[in-house]
Amino acid sequence: MKLAILSDIHDHVWNLNKALAMPALQNTDALLFCGDLCAPFIIHLLGQGYPNPIHMVLGNNDGDVNAIINNLNRYPHMHLHGEYFRGEFNGKTVAMSHYPDKAQKLAGLGIYDIVCYGHNHTLKEEKTGATLLLNPGPIMGFQGGSLEEVPATFMVIGTSEGHSTVHEL
Repeated sequence: MKLAILSDIHDHVWNLNKALAMPALQNTDALLFCGDLCAPFIIHLLGQGYPNPIHMVLGNNDGDVNAIINNLNRYPHMHLHGEYFRGEFNGKTVAMSHYPDKAQKLAGLGIYDIVCYGHNHTLKEEKTGATLLLNPGPIMGFQGGSLEEVPATFMVIGTSEGHSTVHEL
């Protein structure tokens, strides 16, 4: 089973559409979104652009949650899990939060195979014990802290292999 992992769209519809058009993303079984859609209309682009299950957590810039939920009602394959997601894919336990510190704590529990997060717009893969800790980087392609462009990226991970691949737009 292959999982696409995206984060931090921040309304960058152009990069999101590029990512959604890529076979590497379309040839996955589910999509994990680590927060910061921003505008509620992004739900429509995701819902129409990716046909398989989408699991999402909220980020710090997802302000109009009511409108996001209203838009989600049109897409039964999309699931908003609040601040945390915990699930299982092909026998692998997965957790997700928008925030690096919370993801680090989840990974430190030692009960998840994979933990995903976003927020800091920093592409990263590391091991915490037996847990693979992943930040797919920002779809928007910008680092707010340093006010500079960074690569717009997402990840795909094969649950059987436990190996992630970075895809740059």
